[in-house]
Amino acid sequence: MILSIHQPDFLPWLGFFNKVQQSDLLVIGDHVQYRNKGYQNRNRIKTANGAQWLTVPIVHDWGQAINQVQINQTEQNGVPWEELHLRTFQVNYSKAPFYDKYIGIFEDIYKRKIKLLADNNLELLKATFEILGIDIPIKRTSEMTLNNSKTELIIEICKTVGADSYLSGMGGSKYMEENLFEKNGIKLLFNNYDHPVYNQQFIKLGFLPNMSIIDLIFNHGPESLEIIKSGFKGFELRSIPN
Repeated sequence: MILSIHQPDFLPWLGFFNKVQQSDLLVIGDHVQYRNKGYQNRNRIKTANGAQWLTVPIVHDWGQAINQVQINQTEQNGVPWEELHLRTFQVNYSKAPFYDKYIGIFEDIYKRKIKLLADNNLELLKATFEILGIDIPIKRTSEMTLNNSKTELIIEICKTVGADSYLSGMGGSKYMEENLFEKNGIKLLFNNYDHPVYNQQFIKLGFLPNMSIIDLIFNHGPESLEIIKSGFKGFELRSIPN
C-alpha cells in the first residue's frame, strides 16, 4: 500500500493532488504544531494584479497543534471572512468557464461557519477530491496514538496503517532521514512532478504556476485531473527494503 502524509493545507496546489491520486491512503497530519506563514491557512490565486494570497483568519497560541487552531470569526469592516473569500472568487473567476458549475460547492462549505481550521480545510479538500474524481480513504493523525517526531513519525504512521511504501514530494528529501525507511522495510518514493501549463484568466500576465487548485478547477472543470496527471514524471525510488 502506498501512503501519502500531508498537513491539512488550505486548497493546495496541483502537485499535492497528483501525489494523492498516486496513493492508496492519505493521512492528514493534524496533530503536529501549527506553522506560521505556511499554507495551512492561506494559498495563492491569480488576479488581475498577479498572484494574491487568500487567507483564512485564525486565532492560535504558540506551539498549538494544527487541529486545535480556531478560525477567527471577527468581521472585517462588518464583513465575515467567508464572504470576503467568496467575493474574491467572484471578482477574479466569474468569467472562468466553470465558475458557475462549481462555486456553489464552495459556498455551501463556507456557509457552515466551521470553527476549526483543520476541519474547514478537510471539508474543502473532500469537496475538491469529489470534483476531481479522486476516491481515496483519509485518516487523521489526531485519531491515532503516535509517539515520535520527524522521520520516526512517518515510519510510525506507515506501520500504524500497514503501508509498505511512502510517497513524498520532492521537498521531503530536505528533512527526512532516508536510511530509516530501508531499515524499517518501507519503500521510499518521491513524486517527480513538473507543473503543467493550462489556460488561466488575465492572460496578459502570462502563466502563473503554483496557484491553489481553485484556479485550475474554475478554468478547466472536468479536465482538471488529466491536466494534473500530465505533470507526473514518474517515481524516484530512494530505498528498497531488504
